[in-house]
Amino acid sequence: MVLYSLDPALAVKDPVASKKALEAALELTKANVLLSQEAGSDVNYVRLAAEVIPELRIFDFAKGVPFVTPRFPHLRFPIHTGFDQDDKAGWLLLRHMIVPSNNLDTHMVGSSVTDSTPLAGELVLDKAGVPVKLGKTLTNKQVVEKKLWPTYVSVLEKKYHEVDGIGVIF
Repeated sequence: MVLYSLDPALAVKDPVASKKALEAALELTKANVLLSQEAGSDVNYVRLAAEVIPELRIFDFAKGVPFVTPRFPHLRFPIHTGFDQDDKAGWLLLRHMIVPSNNLDTHMVGSSVTDSTPLAGELVLDKAGVPVKLGKTLTNKQVVEKKLWPTYVSVLEKKYHEVDGIGVIF
């Protein structure tokens, strides 16, 4: 799994550019999974994504079929970090994806995560903040050395880390 990130602040400054950025990122990365916060800084990211991927409004995972969209044929799992499914039938909840089942070893036979395992992909952005091409891919070790994700690094280093922000929007 390689994680590519978009700046959520772009949606605050320029919602049109943020939609273009999401579309370009999904096309360039051929992402199988879209992971998004539900909302923040007065932006509803679930609604914003539905403007880029209209099928999210009409799809329902409860029917037991895989998510498909001709716009982004690789995308299978739109996941949000919210706490409910109200008006989000085309999304999966992150908390449903993180269920300890004590069987990871049966799913990763022949695989192991090491310092050299690819982890973070970089997107090359234009002046508006829209991805134009893929950059380099960083390994686990490089992510930790660069402290790319402070919370992730703190967990690995077993250090206390406070995450700013709290709130709910309706």
